[in-house]
Amino acid sequence: MNDLIIGQILGIIATCLTCLSYQANTKRSLLAIQTIATAFTCISFLFLDAMTGFALNIVCIVRNIVFYFQNTRNKLFYISAAVMTLAMVGVGALSWDGPISLVLIIALAINTVFIAIGNPQLLRKSILLTCSMIIVYNVFVFSIGGIANESISIVSSIIGIIRYRKSPDTASK
Repeated sequence: MNDLIIGQILGIIATCLTCLSYQANTKRSLLAIQTIATAFTCISFLFLDAMTGFALNIVCIVRNIVFYFQNTRNKLFYISAAVMTLAMVGVGALSWDGPISLVLIIALAINTVFIAIGNPQLLRKSILLTCSMIIVYNVFVFSIGGIANESISIVSSIIGIIRYRKSPDTASK
């Protein structure tokens, strides 16, 4: 089996795992499943010869593990988020594949910041931007699973934004 097919299969497995993570009922279980999905994404990018995607997803795995073991909204958590954001930029620069790398670097750095802020509705709104950017990267490196994954994330975020928006009747209460 050639590398392109293996990369596509791994990307599709990652997408299935990401969809499974949306059913998790705790932050820790969601992060655990998404970390496994990110590992599949990471290896998928390696087979697709997408080095920036590979390297930045390693940082995402580390970020998820760090966030898994930390409580949110404390000083150490925000320091970790800042370090992870800087790591995205640094690793992205080291794995530079051309201007398309900048799209992924910015998207994953923004995603890390909004994960750290901890407001689910703001995170959902940021996903509309960041996933759209990541789709561009996935189209460029031809990751079918990646395109599907980000598209599903966008739809899921839109549903969450609508589902959890404050209605005019309850906003003043």
